[in-house]
Amino acid sequence: MSDSFILHYLYKGVAEEITCSLRVSRFTYQFLCTLDGADIIIEKDDEGNLRVMESEPFSGKSKKPDVQQIKAIIDELERILREKV
Repeated sequence: MSDSFILHYLYKGVAEEITCSLRVSRFTYQFLCTLDGADIIIEKDDEGNLRVMESEPFSGKSKKPDVQQIKAIIDELERILREKV
């Protein structure tokens, strides 16, 4: 099974897609995605909710992703994860 995938999500009524990859460690996993030129990491926090971090937060090379777009991506990942359980 490939660890890269295309995530399809709806943002402002428009179908969007981004390429993500899955990184698994011993006790957790992360989704690595590129959104509008920014590399982001999506992982579970201590409460089990998905959160987003920039992979290089101090680089300043790219603009900040739109919060509503991030929420749409997280909502779709959570939907997929619920289906897999």
